[in-house]
Amino acid sequence: MDYETHYLNVGDRNVRSMMRWWATYSRYGDEVRANGMAGYLIYWYRALSDRIDQRTLTAAPRMLRIVLATSALGSVFLLGTWAALAWLATTGRVALPVAATAVVAVQTTLAALSQFVIHGAAMFHTSLYLADMRSFLDLAHERAPQRGELTIPERVDEIHLDEVVYQYPGKDEPAVAGASLSLRRGEILAIVGENGSGKSTLAKLITGILLANKGRVLWDGVDLAQADPDAVWKRTAVVPQGFACWPLRTRENITLGQPKTFHDGPVWDVVDAVGMREAIEKLPQQLDTLLAKELWGGAELSGGQWQRLVCGRALYRQTPLLILDEPTSQMDARGEHAIFLEIKRIAAERMTIVVTHQLENTRLADRVLVMDKGRVVEHGRYEDLVNAGGLFAELVSLAKDR
Repeated sequence: MDYETHYLNVGDRNVRSMMRWWATYSRYGDEVRANGMAGYLIYWYRALSDRIDQRTLTAAPRMLRIVLATSALGSVFLLGTWAALAWLATTGRVALPVAATAVVAVQTTLAALSQFVIHGAAMFHTSLYLADMRSFLDLAHERAPQRGELTIPERVDEIHLDEVVYQYPGKDEPAVAGASLSLRRGEILAIVGENGSGKSTLAKLITGILLANKGRVLWDGVDLAQADPDAVWKRTAVVPQGFACWPLRTRENITLGQPKTFHDGPVWDVVDAVGMREAIEKLPQQLDTLLAKELWGGAELSGGQWQRLVCGRALYRQTPLLILDEPTSQMDARGEHAIFLEIKRIAAERMTIVVTHQLENTRLADRVLVMDKGRVVEHGRYEDLVNAGGLFAELVSLAKDR
């Protein structure tokens, strides 16, 4: 019954936890207040709490009846045992020393039996949750793509996509439909297109975060579907659109627990590269400052500063493939300039992909890939595409007409 009640309440508990998080997290406080969301969040928190409490109270009478009935039955048998023992002792059928030994034996047996029942019940109770977990893991195993164990060279010189198709579960149309391209070491490739055109999905396919439904993604001839994913991701650095603001120290937010040295030289190098030295030196403990204002002693960065730090995180990895998905969307002009200067400086040592809506930023790219509804519709240099009269030229014109 406890399991059934928990099973009924688990969904509401999760949503209630979300409501509590949104209502109390300091980063969203301004929006909660300005948009009048406090009352809405509190209403749903209380409504969900009432539903959880109601289910618990509904189950309580049944649980009490079960406890009462079993306790009464146990008491009857226990009283019968003591009465029988007393009768045997008073009538002389057993000697008093034997009766005293029987009392100790009964008490010892009761204690052992109680522990046996308690632990047995706990095992049964836990097994219900373990069965759910096993079912979930089996389902996840069935739905997860099966990957191989091939290794990837330390130095990757070329990535090739051959008619790659990917469709998200539950969607009617593929997010990427038959994309083909090649990227070589030393090149900067810019991927542009309107929202929902498949840019970010294509970047995930290139890194092996997603595996293609059709077609192949080859890293120096090795199909990512057959490659060891850890070997692939070890050679990849990604700045995603929705980046994580880890509640860790500044240093760990750059190294992500994978320091290259026992000193902070490489960390400060990327801090300088993204123009964050002054901001970090102003923090209370500099690289040792906890970047989580909601925790005691923590500090907070602005959105643009966080984005610079995330770019530094990717640069710190020094991998053959660098992917930046809208890397400067929250930065000021100075920060954006510093990031793109660093991208150009290190481009010769790696393959670089920049996904952006800021079309002027694509001037730094050797090639520009234009996507529309999951397909590659244009591909070439900035100067050629801007004069070709296609989608890219239209988007550039719209960007200027403001």
